[in-house]
Amino acid sequence: MTDADREYLPHSSGCFLCGEENRSGVQARFFVEGNEVIGRVILPSHLNGYKNVAHGGVVSALLDETMGWAATVFGRMHPMYVTGELTVKFLSPVPVGDEIEVRSRLVEDAGRLAYCEGEIRCGGKACARAKGKFVPMSPEGTAEVIPYLRFEGCRRFRSIFDAYREGE
Repeated sequence: MTDADREYLPHSSGCFLCGEENRSGVQARFFVEGNEVIGRVILPSHLNGYKNVAHGGVVSALLDETMGWAATVFGRMHPMYVTGELTVKFLSPVPVGDEIEVRSRLVEDAGRLAYCEGEIRCGGKACARAKGKFVPMSPEGTAEVIPYLRFEGCRRFRSIFDAYREGE
């Protein structure tokens, strides 16, 4: 799949993970492939915890972000979700300066909760795995978030937010 064929997810300019204007952040873009939300990124050295090893909070944030998007994109009931619970298992150090891949998927949409799983890999090796429970945002909360999102590269999934974007 070429970059032009990818279905990218919305992002915001100031977000720590996906904000292209946030020079202190990760500057990742996330996309959908099959039934997963994926991000591929090279973490900059200023996000290390120890020399050449990504900070655990950054690792957790990447998993949290992609699992939240998996609930949003593949859930059936609500347009956006927030984290209710996150459990991360660190298997091996996640390097800075090397490309890593984060993949997450919706396991179950139980209506009031969405259950997701995610994994970070580097060089074919699993470095971290996570499970999370995600709670739907209220329609009002979703409507407040939508103006901060940018939709470049979003085709199919843009319609998820259309009902909330009418006031733009």
